[in-house]
Amino acid sequence: MTLSFRTLSLLLLSALLLCILCPAGASLPDGTQNSLAVSSTGAVVQPSDPAEVGAFLDRIMPANLARYNVPGATVAVVKDGRLVAARGYGFSDITNRTPVNATTTSFRIGSITKLFTWTAVMQLVDEGKIDLDADVNTYLRDFKIPDTYPGHPVTMRHLMTHTAGFEDQARHMMVDDVSDLSSYRQYCAENIPARVFPPGKVSSYSNYGTTLAAVVVEDVTGKPFDQYLQSRVFTPLAMNRTSIQEDLPPALAPGLSGGFTYANGENIAARDWILTVGPAGTISSPAPDMAKFMIAHLQNGTYGNATILSQKAATLMHARAFANDPRVPGMCLGFYEQYYNNRRMIGHGGDTGEFHSLLILLPEEQAGFFVSYNSAGGAHARDELFTEFMNHYYPAEGTPPQGLKNFTPLQQYAGSYEMNRHNYARFEKFISPVTPTVVTVSSQGTLLVDSGTGPVEYSEIRPGVFARSSGTPPALGKIIFHAAADGTIDFLCYDNYPFFVYDRLPWYATTGFQHDLKLVTVCLLATVLLWPLLVLFRYMHRIPDPSVPVPARIARCTAGAAALLLLPFIFVLLPYLSGDSGLMFTYINSQTVPAILLAVLTVPVCAAVLTVPTVVLAFLAWKERYWSVLHRVHYTLITLSLLLLLWLVNFWNLWVFCL
Repeated sequence: MTLSFRTLSLLLLSALLLCILCPAGASLPDGTQNSLAVSSTGAVVQPSDPAEVGAFLDRIMPANLARYNVPGATVAVVKDGRLVAARGYGFSDITNRTPVNATTTSFRIGSITKLFTWTAVMQLVDEGKIDLDADVNTYLRDFKIPDTYPGHPVTMRHLMTHTAGFEDQARHMMVDDVSDLSSYRQYCAENIPARVFPPGKVSSYSNYGTTLAAVVVEDVTGKPFDQYLQSRVFTPLAMNRTSIQEDLPPALAPGLSGGFTYANGENIAARDWILTVGPAGTISSPAPDMAKFMIAHLQNGTYGNATILSQKAATLMHARAFANDPRVPGMCLGFYEQYYNNRRMIGHGGDTGEFHSLLILLPEEQAGFFVSYNSAGGAHARDELFTEFMNHYYPAEGTPPQGLKNFTPLQQYAGSYEMNRHNYARFEKFISPVTPTVVTVSSQGTLLVDSGTGPVEYSEIRPGVFARSSGTPPALGKIIFHAAADGTIDFLCYDNYPFFVYDRLPWYATTGFQHDLKLVTVCLLATVLLWPLLVLFRYMHRIPDPSVPVPARIARCTAGAAALLLLPFIFVLLPYLSGDSGLMFTYINSQTVPAILLAVLTVPVCAAVLTVPTVVLAFLAWKERYWSVLHRVHYTLITLSLLLLLWLVNFWNLWVFCL
């Protein structure tokens, strides 16, 4: 289905609301050379010397901020159980030119918050109060997750690996004012997403799943989640400037960096999102506090004299727990794996409306870093910093694998693929469609992969595994094609994004087919206008109206009315909806559905009601031979067009009962 370009602003809003995380590994920008830290003996230096690490950051970060138009950032580097360097760059308030203070300025860390929620869960696993493989309904007091797949309940392990099978949804994830916030429990009870995959089948990132886990923590402990996190994680780790509260306490609020949006060549102060899914994305923290959390995990649950996890629980949390394909990194229990320069990392990214952050741990090297930026450009700046950090301290060893042309028949991989993290069952599917990734085969025996920004060439390096032909690793990493049991390719995944896959679209779901279907059906339905014109022509030329039975007249009335409802619905009402970002924003955030939206999505319901007798009368027209053969064929085509267009309406959930 082809959608108006006027949906762009809404699509960006929805995409951000879903908090899709950027990968930990990314490509170097054009023209950037690897810079290795080398000692006088020629050995590569580890990130353990505060002076050297500080000099490295001071060289990289100012240019990094300038390149991506970001006002300010904060960074922490840890190694061997200690904070090596904490740095603040740029401004937390551009109006007053307030610099970022490395010690006291807090940044919103977005979905890195999830790691704190999962740490809380693992504490209760440690204590035997939560079983990772028990039905979560065992713990929920006030509501239950529907039994969509009998015998296959959602477990805490599924929530922690994002394999519960929930569809994604943005509605009610944020509000306009702190006073409008509901409890985590109320949000989860009133916004249960559809279960669209059997649990444990594939990963599909879910903010709802993390918030649900926090409700489980509340029900198991009898404490509000915010209080539990404060008493069991923040206080033991002396994270004294860290809070999960949306409305920060007076002592902490002045230290929070402002957020900024970049528009028309300048950064403008902007209010960040107010999230109802706090356990999935609300924590604010300064770099030194985040360093304590990183050290605790690198040391398997211990920081100083505090132990927040047993070594057994921490080891389990950091180990791979699920992978969409054995050839790609996988999900740990909360963390996700990545590999860069042949080194294993675990980490998490985080995004809010204005802040973009990244936390990376290298367990074998006992090292890690955290960075957060306060404007949109941070989404790319963090990738560049990651690449610079890894190439500086942990450079690649050996030669990268070379592409092999025609290693396997490439045509089997061609097709359209759609990220499985989106809405399936509600109206949100229409207002936040996913741009498909289109894979074609080039004449050079490589794959061209286009995710909406132009084709990128990939070469096969192993059966079903493709790397960028240029040799520059893209942010998403290598592409791995997964084969179903019958040998056909059913999805692809990127090795730097283990928390979702790209499903191969069937022919009827491709953009091209749906565009052509809409074009043909709309053109056919428009021909119903010939009927009143024909009546008018006969009247003006005094041509007697042919005698037809009443059912034949009713047939044309029902078909014509259905067509005249669907035509403006497609050409006028849907463009109006997709073009009114304010209306859609209200729908996403408000507890009530706008009346105009209710009215518009009632139109296809009326058309569907009229189509039912139209179908019956089409059969009757052939049986009773109401009109000439040509007229009967035309009426049948109109009927088929109505059915096909209603199928398209159903595909995009454009019904009032899908709101």
